[in-house]
Amino acid sequence: MRLVLLLTINFICAQGAYDVLRPYFGYNNSQITINSIGNATVASGFTINGSTSNPANLGAHRFSSIQSSLSNKNFSSDSNQLTQTGFNGINIIMPISVYRGSLVFSGGVQKEIDYLSTSTDNIYMYSEEGGLYKWNFAMAVEFAKKIFFGAEIKYFTGSDNMTEFGNEITYNYNPVYRGFGFSIGMLHSISRFFQYGISIDLPTSLTVKDNFTFSNLNNTDESYSDTWNYRTKKPLVFHGGFGFFIKNINLFYEIEWADWKNLEFSSSEIYEDDLELPASVFINQEINSIFSSTISHHLGASIRIPLTPVKILTGYEYLPVPFSGLYDSNIRESYSAGFSMPIHKNISLEGSYVSYFWSYMGVDESYDKYSFGINLSY
Repeated sequence: MRLVLLLTINFICAQGAYDVLRPYFGYNNSQITINSIGNATVASGFTINGSTSNPANLGAHRFSSIQSSLSNKNFSSDSNQLTQTGFNGINIIMPISVYRGSLVFSGGVQKEIDYLSTSTDNIYMYSEEGGLYKWNFAMAVEFAKKIFFGAEIKYFTGSDNMTEFGNEITYNYNPVYRGFGFSIGMLHSISRFFQYGISIDLPTSLTVKDNFTFSNLNNTDESYSDTWNYRTKKPLVFHGGFGFFIKNINLFYEIEWADWKNLEFSSSEIYEDDLELPASVFINQEINSIFSSTISHHLGASIRIPLTPVKILTGYEYLPVPFSGLYDSNIRESYSAGFSMPIHKNISLEGSYVSYFWSYMGVDESYDKYSFGINLSY
């Protein structure tokens, strides 16, 4: 998950393609039931609460609900470990009574992407912590019988704090993110056993204020700081998939496609010193030459234990990276498991465990997250 080493490589040029990718490259950090089924939510309908990858799912909800959770996360690399505990967010779903069909609203805030990594080499110790938060408002309607359409507007805030500690010098990068995104989707419930969904995340635009500090402990006169202001635009992301439902078992599948060659950088302040040309010309060329499209696969299942109201959830994610040469087979993977246990007519306790794992430049690394939360329905 980490790109800190690549930031060092790009330091001389101030910015590079990996810096433009950084805000969108981390760990999915959504609500418990969503993470538990491997984020395979494009056709989850009313069975999964929270802000899913398809806003049209809201149209299938018939009851109001509130979800909230906390997580403890741990990153491991060789002998290095970094732990973080925090609030995931809160999401509210509220159906509105209408004469025919359905009208459902949703809103909240949640940590959309988590940044967490650490490692050590012969020169530096690297550390990274931060996250990208999503403030969202969504709406869905039943356009025709069992056909739902939805839309979601998203406002993103967040930051990433990356530090490289040497024996005598320290580099610190602290980009701050702000921006907007928008999603649309459709869900078609063909029968009580099968439904499919599609959704599109339109290009997300973020402004970045990257605060950089160089510290020389032996010669403070050489220490300095600088700020780079630029804008990134994430390419369109397509989601498609289905849900299959029988008495006590629900199965979910989602495919996700994005062409990272269409990632864009722009700035009116950053220039190539030698040529006095906008850096966007060269960085966008670099993006086009080293990044590629990715196809991710998400699988999930929800199983109700017979004779009880308890649900067990499990999931798997196959997550290619948009560049090559750093991750073995150029992929990351994750396994997940969770539960939902009613403790009252309208109250359920939820928990999940998610493990991401990969090999980065020949070194095995992992990210593990334990989450606990509550779901209120009424």
